[in-house]
Amino acid sequence: MFVYTLLNLIKSPLRLLQLILSTFIVFSLILGAMAFEGSLSQSLSISGDDKNVILIGAGSEESLERSEIPLAAFAAAKTIPGLKRVFAQSAASPEVHFNSVIHIEDRDVEMLLRGVQAESLHVYPKLRITVGHFPHSGQIMLGKSSLNRLGLEDNSLQVGDKLIIEKQTFTISAFFEQAGSVMNSEIWMNLGDLNAITRRDTLSAIVLRLDQAEYDDIDLFTKQRLDLQLSALRESTYYNKLETFYQPILWMVWVSALLIAAGALFGGMNTFYAYGESRMKELATLQAIGFSRQALFASMWGESIIIHLFAFQLAAGLSLYFLPAISLSFGSTYFALQLSQEQLWIGLGLAIGLASCVIIPPAWHCLSPPLNSTLRS
Repeated sequence: MFVYTLLNLIKSPLRLLQLILSTFIVFSLILGAMAFEGSLSQSLSISGDDKNVILIGAGSEESLERSEIPLAAFAAAKTIPGLKRVFAQSAASPEVHFNSVIHIEDRDVEMLLRGVQAESLHVYPKLRITVGHFPHSGQIMLGKSSLNRLGLEDNSLQVGDKLIIEKQTFTISAFFEQAGSVMNSEIWMNLGDLNAITRRDTLSAIVLRLDQAEYDDIDLFTKQRLDLQLSALRESTYYNKLETFYQPILWMVWVSALLIAAGALFGGMNTFYAYGESRMKELATLQAIGFSRQALFASMWGESIIIHLFAFQLAAGLSLYFLPAISLSFGSTYFALQLSQEQLWIGLGLAIGLASCVIIPPAWHCLSPPLNSTLRS
């Protein structure tokens, strides 16, 4: 029966190609949607650290770029007991976040600029400067993915090269990375330089690193200092809110992928129907000479399984090769598409499930009629 199944597959190469193509489209779209959702969620979840708390302007909890808090808040925040201490200094990072448009090679690229101080590195222990040194005034350091976001090749910019930002020239002093984080696509510069560029005398946020203190201690501080008009958020909570903000985009991607996949899926089912219709006499003859309906259904199911698994392997292989080269940008969020091992296993299970579902209606249509009526027709 297995040989019979294989012979039926290659008996009509054009039909086989059509079925493989339709199922390949289905799995490519589904894997692409999986990669989009998983990569965005992973990028945002990695960016948040439960040991970090963000002091942000009250009412601006959903956007660091819109937040404004007074400079006096930094001096007050450093006095909170229980913060991590580094060289007798509290681990606190005053920051300015500013979305800027950088003109490079006749293109305008939106980038997030982050104004920080050298002490900010104490707040982000996972961040690593791979080459160079922390930027002084007139200097910047670029995240690992910033060159890709600028549309440049890796290693196209080196330490010592110049970059024009907001009509001012800055020297690249370093490159940094924080595995999987959205920070990898940012440009960091001296806090005073970014304040001068944006003509502001306020901060966007203050990031605090907890030690013995807890989040409730920071939250109590914001409620006691009503004059500063602050709100406290765990860093992980802030990035979870960003993921919620992008949820409509995720739904749109899934709906679009499933609508197109449904069209391809029903096209493949119609092809199976037409194929089954042309084989009804053949299947009836096989029943007449002793083959059971269960054995014939198993043969048809085997054909569907082989087609779907081959199409899935083709879609998965091409996705693993091409998707990492695709990067997407949404505001300050920038990430490359990646497929996890778990998603591939889910895709494999889906391939087996779809192979079983699409063959049941055609198989029922071919095998359920009485044998004598099928032979007479």
